[in-house]
Amino acid sequence: MIVVVANPNAGYLKRRTQADGVDKLRQVLGSHGQLLLTHNTEALLVELQRLNPQDIRALVPFGGDGTVSAVIGAAAKVWGEQHLPPLFLVHAGTMNMIAADVHPKTAPIDALQWLIAHRDQLEHHHTTRYPIKTSTDQYGFVFGFGTTVNFMHAYYQRGSGPVAALRLIGRIVLEVLVNGPLIRALFATVAGRVRFNGQAAQGFMWQVALALSILRLPLGAKVSTSGGPKAKADLCLIHGSPNKLALVFNLWRIWRGGWPASLGVPRQTLHSVEFDFNQPTAWQLDGDIQAPIEGLTIAVAPAMRFISAAPHEQRA
Repeated sequence: MIVVVANPNAGYLKRRTQADGVDKLRQVLGSHGQLLLTHNTEALLVELQRLNPQDIRALVPFGGDGTVSAVIGAAAKVWGEQHLPPLFLVHAGTMNMIAADVHPKTAPIDALQWLIAHRDQLEHHHTTRYPIKTSTDQYGFVFGFGTTVNFMHAYYQRGSGPVAALRLIGRIVLEVLVNGPLIRALFATVAGRVRFNGQAAQGFMWQVALALSILRLPLGAKVSTSGGPKAKADLCLIHGSPNKLALVFNLWRIWRGGWPASLGVPRQTLHSVEFDFNQPTAWQLDGDIQAPIEGLTIAVAPAMRFISAAPHEQRA
C-alpha cells in the first residue's frame, strides 16, 4: 500500500482547484494507496495510528520541507524511528531541499505515477539518509540559529519562494559593502557553551550556526559535507563569525561546494552537538522558526530508507 500524506497548505495544492489538486491525487492513487489529508500534527498522529507500517510500501509526504519533517516526526512517534516504512518525497512545496537531496525535481503527479508504476520493485530504488534529531523530539535535515534564523525572518517578511530568496541575497551583498542595518541585524552574536560529540564544554560567541545532514541548501547551494547519495551517519556543522566581505566575494565558489579559509568559519563533521545558550535563543529546523529555548542537543538519527527515482549511479 502507498500512503500519501497531503498538506492542503502545500504550495502545489494551494495553487490548484479541488479538481486539479486533491481529486487528481485520489484519481492517480486509485486502488493502489490511501490519501490522508491532515491540517495539523494531532490529526496526522490519529491517522497514522490506524495504520500498520509493515503494510506500507511507501509513505509519501506530499508537501515541502516542513511536511517532510512533520511526517517523519509523527511516524517516529507512532511507530518508532526504527520502524518507519520507506519514504518517497515529491517536490510539492516552496523550496523542496530535502526532496532534492534524494532525486532531481519532477512534477509531483508525474513522480507519484512513477512510484505506482514501480511499486513492485521499490526495494531496488532504496537509498539511505540520516535526519537530525533534536532533544525536543523533532526531526529535520537543516538546523540553525543566529544568522540562519535572522535570514529566515527577513525572508518571510519579503514573501517566500526562490525569487524572494534571491532578492534578499542581493540586498545582503549590497549592504555588506557598507555594513548596513540589515547586515547588523543578520549577524548578531549568540553566546553560550557547546559540547561537540560529548566532549568537554567550551564557550562560544557565534554569529552563524548551521547544521546539515543533506548536501545543499535551497537554490542548490552546496555548503555541506554530509548527505547526498553517499550519506553517512554524521552531520556537517558550520559555525563562527564569518568574514562578510570574503563571504560575498566567494559566493559563487561557495554555491558550488568550495569553502575558502578566508571565510573564517570552519565546517566540522560530527555526530552530536549540545548547546546551552546564555539567554533563550530562537532556532530553526528545515526553515520553520522555533520558539526561543535555553538549550538543546542535536544528534544524527538512525538511518531512514528513502525511495529515489534517480538513476542507480546517482543514488548508490
